[in-house]
Amino acid sequence: MRSFKFGNLRPVGLTAACLLALACSSGGSGGSGSAGTSGPGTAGTTGAGGNAAGASGTGGSAGSGAGGSAGSAGTTGTAGQGGTATVGGRGGGTAGAGAGGTAGSAGGTSGSAGASGAAGATGGSAGGRGGAGAGAGRGGGGGTGGANSDGGVPSPVTPTMNGSRYRFAWGDVIMEVDASVGARVATLSLGGTDVIVPSTAAGKLDGGAMDPTTWGSVFWTSPRSAWTPVTWPPPPNIDNAAYTASISGGTHAVFNGMTDTSIGVAMAKDYSVDATSGWISIAYTIKATKAQKAAPWEVSRVPRGGLTFFPVPGASSVTNQVPLTIMQTGSSPTIVWFDDAAKTATSPNGDKLYADGSGGWTAYVLNGILFLKKFTDIPASAQPTGEGEVDVYPGNGFLEFEVEGPYTMIAANGSLPWSIQWKVVKVPSGTSITAGSTQLLNFVMQQLAM
Repeated sequence: MRSFKFGNLRPVGLTAACLLALACSSGGSGGSGSAGTSGPGTAGTTGAGGNAAGASGTGGSAGSGAGGSAGSAGTTGTAGQGGTATVGGRGGGTAGAGAGGTAGSAGGTSGSAGASGAAGATGGSAGGRGGAGAGAGRGGGGGTGGANSDGGVPSPVTPTMNGSRYRFAWGDVIMEVDASVGARVATLSLGGTDVIVPSTAAGKLDGGAMDPTTWGSVFWTSPRSAWTPVTWPPPPNIDNAAYTASISGGTHAVFNGMTDTSIGVAMAKDYSVDATSGWISIAYTIKATKAQKAAPWEVSRVPRGGLTFFPVPGASSVTNQVPLTIMQTGSSPTIVWFDDAAKTATSPNGDKLYADGSGGWTAYVLNGILFLKKFTDIPASAQPTGEGEVDVYPGNGFLEFEVEGPYTMIAANGSLPWSIQWKVVKVPSGTSITAGSTQLLNFVMQQLAM
């Protein structure tokens, strides 16, 4: 029994800047439109650092039609928003937009507009992305067919139901939530490779006894010392009992658990996915039937053998690393690395690594797949005694990859909401997947920026 298991860690954000060149979006395979004529500028909106007002838009650059057949000469492009004082704005595209505008100058002038393909079919749903400015600010406004500032239109995934399982599928990623077993994430895979431990591979405690709860991803209250009358296994109504389930708004799978009278809480879970960004959003709610202090606690079981890493303020932020051998690199932030390739770490007493971080992310890489968690960072003072914001526990056949929220007083019949985001993505070929890898850190930062 893991009667001594406590702790979590909170990661910090990296300071490395990652500037991505963004390609323009197009609605289809239309032909090339020639350069657009100059369009009137619109006033720049206020952004970080202060934006210059747009005077007049420059001519649209030539580009392919966004959703139509071959177009004749491009029509007038609309002006992009003014860039910040150090950043050029990105041009917006009109409906059926072609290539994005050219880069704005460093002084904060408008990015040029994308050219329209004339005589084409109706425009694509996304506005053309403008060229990146010289600095690192936000892009100009999207074209008239677009939905946000860089032309990337959110694409919610519609869940489907098969028995007690609710499935989200997009690209080559599949996520399933099982309402009959605590509404836990039962499947998370990329290209057919499991990212979390499935029910068919439930692990054992380090004492050797089978533990049917050690699979999938679950949500509990912390600290375990508040669980009564015993601190292991978890209270069934929050861990593995059946939840009621429904699909809300066509794009959210929503689950509600029964009240566990021993600790006086019930759990609610809301899952949704945006296929455009690849982010999975999970909104948890702890509902208290009696006044108590508790922290949100997410526990995901991943297969052993991978590389765990996350940022912390400094080396002293790792409060407890037993029973793991870790490496730390850099300062302000310091990156904590645990390489489990040998799979030799054990924890008969339930000890685990926990630490305070800052920046709100933690990562696990196995088989060339990145499992990234993003959440709101909290100070060490907001964590229960003997706990951290991010934890790593080495089990027998599984590794627990954990995040904890703020330790909060909840009134009787009150609730505590907490949310987190996940992303599962293939690490680019040639990227060094080793402890201390700058390439791997840079890739994580790119994902966090999307």
